[in-house]
Formats: sequence, C-alpha cells, structure tokens
Amino acid sequence: MALSLHTIINFVETPFKLKLLAGRESLKNKVSWIYYTEDASTIEFIRGGELAVTLGINFERQKDNLNINDENHLYNFLKEYIDAFVEHGASGLIINTGKYIKEIPQSIIDYCNEKKFPLLTMPWEVHTIDLMQEVGNMISSDNQNTDTIEKYFYRAIFEKEKFDPAQIENTPFYDAKSFSMVIVKFNADLFNHDVRKIKRYVQYSLNQRLNVDQNQYCSLVHKQKIVYIIKDSDKNFPDEVFTACKADRNFKDAMISVSDNAATVEELDSLYKHASVALEINSDSEKINRYEDLGIYKILVDVKDKKILTRFYDDTLGKLNQMEQSKREDFMRTLEIYLKTGGNILQIAKLSNAHRNTVLYRINKIEELLGIDISDGEVRTALQVALYLKKIISGGI
Repeated sequence: MALSLHTIINFVETPFKLKLLAGRESLKNKVSWIYYTEDASTIEFIRGGELAVTLGINFERQKDNLNINDENHLYNFLKEYIDAFVEHGASGLIINTGKYIKEIPQSIIDYCNEKKFPLLTMPWEVHTIDLMQEVGNMISSDNQNTDTIEKYFYRAIFEKEKFDPAQIENTPFYDAKSFSMVIVKFNADLFNHDVRKIKRYVQYSLNQRLNVDQNQYCSLVHKQKIVYIIKDSDKNFPDEVFTACKADRNFKDAMISVSDNAATVEELDSLYKHASVALEINSDSEKINRYEDLGIYKILVDVKDKKILTRFYDDTLGKLNQMEQSKREDFMRTLEIYLKTGGNILQIAKLSNAHRNTVLYRINKIEELLGIDISDGEVRTALQVALYLKKIISGGI
C-alpha cells in the first residue's frame, strides 16, 4: 500500500524542520526507501520511488576545484541531480542546506515546479542520519503491514484453507461495506517474469497514476495478473486503472476486467473467478471487460461441478474433435456465425470469408457428424450453450 510523500512529510516536517519548496502537486508520490547520495552518477542504480537526501558536498568540491562562484553553477549542479532523479522515478529530493549549499536558487524551484518534482530543504543543524533513520523505520513498518495485508487477501482468493476472515480487523478494510475486484492481465514477458520487479513497478509507478486513496484498495500480483481488491466497490476505480494502464508504456496493451460486488471478504474467490471470466470471454484490450455484461456466462461459470459442463459439451459438440484442429476451428467458426445470424447462408459466407457452397458443406457435415437437425430450435439452443461452454473450458475458468 506504500506510504506517500505527503504522509511522511506530515510526520517528520516539524521535528526535522522540513520546508517544501516545489512539487506540491506530486506529494501523492509513493516512497519506497530513503536514499542518500553525493554523486549524481550513482542515481542510475535507484529502482524508483526513493526519497533522496543530499548535503551538496560535491558542489563545494567542484566550486573550489574550478574556482567557480556564481548562481548558474549551482543551478547546473542541482539540475543534473533533479533530471537524473526524475528520469529514474525518485519520489522527491531533500537538500540539507546551510554548509555546502546555502540556499536554493529560485530558478531551481521553478524548474522543479515545471517538472512536478517535490523539492524540500532541511537546515544544517538537523542531522541527516536522524531523518533517514526515522523515515526508514516508517517505511519498514509500512512494508510489513502491506505484506501482511497482501498475504491476507492472497489467502482469501487462492488459499481458502489458510484463510481466517477475522483477520480483516487488522487491515484498513475492517469497516468495508462491500468489495469488488479489478484484474489487469499484462504481457507474459514483462520484466522477464521477475515478480518482485513487477510488484515494485506496480506499486511505485503504475499505482502512482491512480487518483484514489491508497487505503481504498490493495494490489497483488498473481500469474501474469495484477489483482486489485477494492473497498466499498468504488465505481470510479476501474476507470482509474484503465486510464493509468493506457498511459503506461508497459501496460498500455493490458486487458482489464471488473467483477460484480460482494458483501463479505469470504466471497473474494468468487469475485476473482467472475473478473477472470469477463477477461477470458471478452478479451478486449480497448475497453473495461465487465462481468455484469456476460449474460448466460454468469450462470454457467457458477456451476460448481465442472464435470457437468464438460459432459454437456462432449455430448453436444464432442464428435467434432475427430477433425484435425485447423479444420475443426473452421467448422466451429461457421457454426458460431450460423447461430448468430439465424442461419443466413449469404451472411455467413461473407462474415467467414468463405464460398456459399463451402458454408453449406460445413453445415451439412456438422449435422451428419453430430446426428442432428440444425433447423430444430432446441438443437440450436443446445449448440449455442455448448459454444459458450467451449470458451469457459478452454479458458480454464
């Protein structure tokens, strides 16, 4: 859930005499750790979300070595740091002023405001190590709490046998009146399957874009998916996630789905199943795939004994499995369009890019293999249900 820079400042601003000079609009930035540096060339090693601290020792050395003493030199020195921090996703910068850097030029303040990068100062008499220890302790404690909450929800969804509903009292969700879920399915090759790297990016980059109170949701990563558990079923949350993903270079092609609502935490596994169904059935990356729009799928997916569904599919369409795969898919596609168009042969030929005679051959062959009369209304209903089941079974839902 990650502490925001705003939260940290609220705790340490007074005792450490911090002063915010620029970047107020970005105080929602999440802070992953506190990072001390005196060398801009080392900034490339940060991983994103760090709150940086510097004394400006190298500025003093450069000034003495080069015998430079003008405001432009300080501007260029600090701009190099700020550009590097912005490029590598730091959450903000604290400069300990008074000895090496006396005061911050207005030109740097303006530049940070332009970049929407939080810039703070702390007077020299305040010890940097004390600030770093205090903030480090805050972040460590918050990370522990976040890990505990993620583990709690992970068990609620995927490990029901280890799940204790009473533990919700120890989370910000203790007073939730309802729950919903958003799933983001991302590219399988993202960050070379490094789950820790994906989680870090989601927490300190993607989630930064969400204009939502961090206590209103929890996010976790599971099998090529980001799972968001949403408190009180915020209707705007799916749109926030969709907008954030489309604006992110790593998630712009991700598919997003949203579940229905549930009253209790014990139903989270059902929400996950419902959001997964919406994802697999619609598979549209250009819109939010909603469970509420699935029609008959909502009934089929909640049949507890999946063997019943498999048996129905096998009894209805199973004999088509005798064909080789490419041919079988052509026949299935023709059947799907046939049912959708009410048996209009010319329309089927156009939509399937096949000759009219090819369509007629396929329909006759389907009737022959299945031993059916496709003009019969009940037969068509059974075939349509079987095609629905094909998507559920092949999607592993």
